[in-house]
Amino acid sequence: MKLILAIIQSADEADTVQELNAKGFFVTKLSTTGGFLKAKNTTLLIGTEDEKVDEVIDTLKKFAGHRMQLSPVTGADMRIFSHTGSNMVEVPAGGCVVFVLDIDKAEKF
Repeated sequence: MKLILAIIQSADEADTVQELNAKGFFVTKLSTTGGFLKAKNTTLLIGTEDEKVDEVIDTLKKFAGHRMQLSPVTGADMRIFSHTGSNMVEVPAGGCVVFVLDIDKAEKF
């Protein structure tokens, strides 16, 4: 048995948890804060059998992993990106930190 701790951005929480639940995984959500910018994030606690760990990690990568997204350009940044003819620029978003822990015993009652 494994306990997976996944720290994800709060913006990714709803879709990630919905997909994990749809695949039959039970998830406990904890609201957490941390990182360089003290950004809000969510820590997911997921208990699963050893052979299903890769399925959980693949789901986390798909729904909470690194990606590029469009973001509006404002203020001083407008000078840098004015040549593109758009007020939107692609920026990195998302990301997930995952810890997989061995569990000697788990009970549900």
